[in-house]
Amino acid sequence: MKMNVANRACAVNGVCIAVIFAGMLNNVSAQSYPARPVRMIVPFAPGGGADFMGRLVAFGLTDKRGYNVVVDNRGGAGGAIGADMVAKAAPDGYTLVLANNTTHVMVSVLQSNPPYHPLRDFSPISMTTYAPQLLVESVAVSARTVSELIALAKAKPGALNYASGGAGSQTHLAMELFALSAGIKAAHIPYKGTGPGFTALMSGEAQLMFVSMPAAMPHVQSGRIRALGITGAKRSTSLPNLPTIAESNVRGFEINPWFGVLGPAKLPASIVRKLNEDIVASIRTDDTRQRLKSQGAEALGSTPDEFAAVIKQELDQWTRIIGELGLRDKLIIQ
Repeated sequence: MKMNVANRACAVNGVCIAVIFAGMLNNVSAQSYPARPVRMIVPFAPGGGADFMGRLVAFGLTDKRGYNVVVDNRGGAGGAIGADMVAKAAPDGYTLVLANNTTHVMVSVLQSNPPYHPLRDFSPISMTTYAPQLLVESVAVSARTVSELIALAKAKPGALNYASGGAGSQTHLAMELFALSAGIKAAHIPYKGTGPGFTALMSGEAQLMFVSMPAAMPHVQSGRIRALGITGAKRSTSLPNLPTIAESNVRGFEINPWFGVLGPAKLPASIVRKLNEDIVASIRTDDTRQRLKSQGAEALGSTPDEFAAVIKQELDQWTRIIGELGLRDKLIIQ
């Protein structure tokens, strides 16, 4: 049936009105946001690097930008339980996740059927920080350098063990890559979060661990654990005498852990823009920069597109590495 001119004009005008109305609603939602507390899910146990970063971002938004952000620790499955809650949340800006390489890279590349897609099921908002990891050991271990540790491990194959924040976590896979690169073996003891892993390390139950600098620094500075090397491409100004692992006869070894904030997919563009502006502004203040620097971390801030590009690049990189390690579908992520 053909539409007459009047009906066609009415239909076109109706579409135009609907588009205009939708745009008005989008603007209203951005202007009124946030109208209630925002839940920041940290998908790891309290006491680790992710917890530190999540609380720092939450404090910055609350103290400097007028939000009311509540941190909600939901650990388990390498961060997948908490991240999946956000993937399935309403796209209204009131449920966010403080993500890292584990939640948005490792979970996906280790499993054939991960619980969510790290890009399609989320709205990237901004990277927040870069925090290299440290290779640390119990003070009961006799090695004083990475080279000495490798020699010790080769002299006593399988005698050393290491803690991680859970199977499939960045702290686990960093050690797997290190062991492969250095040609050594060490037994894995997974814990439910970095905090419990630290406790095991300091008690002597575990001997080695890779962990983010913000989580490790207080214990390194107090002498309760010993730092042997840093995972980044360059030394940290916080520990200038500590060599990179690549400098310590493990050529090409480099891991650059990051943290960032994402919301559910289909988050309105206006809310993404507002969150991005406020997160970047709060994370780049002088006091936050200094606090991060004192812990060996670096304030970043990025556009949503830049954040998405980093996730995509690391998905490609770690898919190759996991293939070399032979770990795909071999781990029960805890």
